[in-house]
Amino acid sequence: MTLSKSKIRSIYHPSKEDTWTGVNWSKVETTVAKLQHRITKANEKGQYRKVRNLQRLLAKNNFSARLKAIRTVTQNKTAKIPGIDGQLWETPQTKLMAALEHCNSHTKPLKLVPTPFGVGDKFNSKTHFKKELKSKKNQKKILIPCMSDRARKVLWNTALTPLMEKDFPIDQPINYWDTNAKIRFKLNQKNFQWVLTGTIEKINQKVNHDWLLRNIPMEKKVLKSWLKTDFENSTYDQFELESSIKLIKLTLANLTLKNFSNDVKAMCKQPFQSKIHDNKKSISVIRVKDDFIVIGQSYDQLEDVKKAVDNFLLPRGLQMKSSVINHLSNGFDFLGWTWRSNEKLRCTISKVSKIKHRAEIKYLIKTTHKSEILILKLNKKIVDWIKYHHVANDISSVCNSMSRYLYDRLIKWGLRHHSNKTKKWVFNRYWKQLNGRWTFTVSKDEKVYTLINYTFRM
Repeated sequence: MTLSKSKIRSIYHPSKEDTWTGVNWSKVETTVAKLQHRITKANEKGQYRKVRNLQRLLAKNNFSARLKAIRTVTQNKTAKIPGIDGQLWETPQTKLMAALEHCNSHTKPLKLVPTPFGVGDKFNSKTHFKKELKSKKNQKKILIPCMSDRARKVLWNTALTPLMEKDFPIDQPINYWDTNAKIRFKLNQKNFQWVLTGTIEKINQKVNHDWLLRNIPMEKKVLKSWLKTDFENSTYDQFELESSIKLIKLTLANLTLKNFSNDVKAMCKQPFQSKIHDNKKSISVIRVKDDFIVIGQSYDQLEDVKKAVDNFLLPRGLQMKSSVINHLSNGFDFLGWTWRSNEKLRCTISKVSKIKHRAEIKYLIKTTHKSEILILKLNKKIVDWIKYHHVANDISSVCNSMSRYLYDRLIKWGLRHHSNKTKKWVFNRYWKQLNGRWTFTVSKDEKVYTLINYTFRM
């Protein structure tokens, strides 16, 4: 597709040359955002032909969208790993030429390469203490598409994102505090004392490809080629995926579960019931990623909801991995919290969350040798954990136990690094009094690094 010179020229800074370094990125972002907004509005009004036309414009003919996609691809950790065609976009000239000459070529096969350091590394609390051999045979591997396929995935993801639900999209940050407030509001109502908790089995691996081709609003040839190269081979599950593949998979998963809450409510509605006992109004469905809860008024009602969920998932080739109906007095776990009500509703940090956090702290302390880097890593981990769980009712008591655990692990860390010293020496070496509290502190290059305590105030 040939782009007009005037449209191409408009995205460069007036005072700079028409090169990659002269691109006005704020204008590029604005142009793409406006097109996405138009797609969202057209979708809300039910103008599906207009949605398809705007998507085609964004994914195929818009120069700003191309530039943004190529910039995303070339800034990833895997940007310097070539695909099966051996091509890389490393220089400003090659990046700009890729945007100008971008075409809808056939999707190429994925290339399996050893995982570079820092790419695809995920913490696993079950296996992180096992020693891994450094031989190539035991090295993790990652599946890499060619550069043009990565850019095309990012482009179509940009076109599909406006169609996703505003509540709890799979690939975007979730406001867990609002979710917590919604659950509290519903559970504080006396009539709602029964909860169905469920998890949907691996969406990307189990989803019906025919259903995707019929219902996902994008070019069928492109989607079909992705399903063939990225989804069908079951051996791919054991390898890490490049970020563009993850991105489009998450988007397709979210579109697969679109309208989950409304459809389940509609399926539960009994046509001859009065408005007071209408199942549609007497249940609350909350989905976050592939986990969901349904809050209802009785066990029998949630059994019907369970059947409705199965009916929703069946055409998509999906099923529930697990589902349990509990009375609120027995409690249930959701989003890392345990909810229970005995005359008064309490939301506490779940046992699994505490075990996982302790394992992460232990992993950081065991694998980090420089004290100043350890403090920076621990501070980030502690702040993020406190911010997430500060809405829990037992946050103070849990923080006290976590502080004690952290102290014990740091003492062991100090004894390991100073094997000929005593516990008292380690304490005097690393703990200083700040504002009346003993704090793990080190000085390095005239900078003071201080560990945040779990009892800090946000």
